[in-house]
Amino acid sequence: MILRINIGAFVLTDAVRDAVSALNEDRLFLRSTVAVQEGGMAAALDYLSQRSTPELLVVETTAMDEELFNELNALAEVCQPGTKVIIIGAENDINLFKTLIDQGISQYFLETVTAEELKTAIVDAFADKTLNAKSRTIAFAGLRGGVGSSVLAHNVASELARLYDEDVIIVDLDIPYGTAALSYNLQPSQTIADAIAQAGSLDETMLMRYLETGGKNVSLLCAPGNLNSGIEITPNALEAVLNIVKQMASYVILDVPHMWNAWVQDVVVDADDTVIVGAPDLYNLRDGKNVFEFLSPNRGMEAPTRLVLNKVGELRKGELTEKEFKEVLGTKPSLSIPFDSDAFAGAMNNGEMLRKVAPKSKATQEVETLAKMVSGKESLSKLTKKSGGGLLGSLFKK
Repeated sequence: MILRINIGAFVLTDAVRDAVSALNEDRLFLRSTVAVQEGGMAAALDYLSQRSTPELLVVETTAMDEELFNELNALAEVCQPGTKVIIIGAENDINLFKTLIDQGISQYFLETVTAEELKTAIVDAFADKTLNAKSRTIAFAGLRGGVGSSVLAHNVASELARLYDEDVIIVDLDIPYGTAALSYNLQPSQTIADAIAQAGSLDETMLMRYLETGGKNVSLLCAPGNLNSGIEITPNALEAVLNIVKQMASYVILDVPHMWNAWVQDVVVDADDTVIVGAPDLYNLRDGKNVFEFLSPNRGMEAPTRLVLNKVGELRKGELTEKEFKEVLGTKPSLSIPFDSDAFAGAMNNGEMLRKVAPKSKATQEVETLAKMVSGKESLSKLTKKSGGGLLGSLFKK
């Protein structure tokens, strides 16, 4: 989850300033704004008396006893309802701590705070924005249009449902050109455009009406197949929809369109597993370098980012090798999926999955391996040995 909040900090010491500033380096706060000012409580009261209140205040104070409560009463008068407040104070008194929490202070730290302690306190304060999702979220994005990221996303979803007998929801984010409905031979009556339009009042019961069935354990939140939906995805609306979707299935597959804006960046950074799909040519190599240079610092080493080369062998001459991608990107592709025109064309034209059209195809076998990779259930070393790919190398390193 990526928090999108405004944080205002009013500090007195270098240690607290450093702890707050460190939030800018954490992917959880990629879309948050963090403003740090000197002066502690006095500066906060002066500043907020003339300006709107940020969603979170971090205030350092040396006041004690009655003076502290006088400051907090003054702070309450200039804060808007719903403002979260974290105090770093000087008084070591358990009764004071209990009183402050009872009065609505989110957290109280004695004398100083570390970056990790501050992060934990913020996550607790905004628990409604950091719900423990039921699902594992996997984003598929193409380095260029036409590389097959959507086809792989839809087939991986089907494989996850088959392999683990768990619920999978595909969210087609490509308005208005999404192909998830076509891949499953569906004609949706309601789509993600309807869900986004109702984002402010959406709940699981309502969202169930927007889902289409794509087979055993597979549901789809389809994109509208026309140009007149009148809906544009915004970060806040999408976050509201996905927070609900993530409570409804073990896996959520995000089919990300080939564009680059704030909400797309949020999706590929925030997903538990991000699969970047490209073709083995110079154009994809150039774009891959740009994408991985963005993802590396923002996702961090704890969140897998996998490069998958698709349509390998389609070009008889001039294809780039895995080695050439590794030399430029610093990461070896996790998988290379061979070009199989009969299997992919048959699946596309019939609105069926590769597993049904060409169960023995090498491409089908590699899609199954990819599903196991992103499942979070399989041994990395076992899959790497089986596929011959560089799974551990798929965590991008400069």
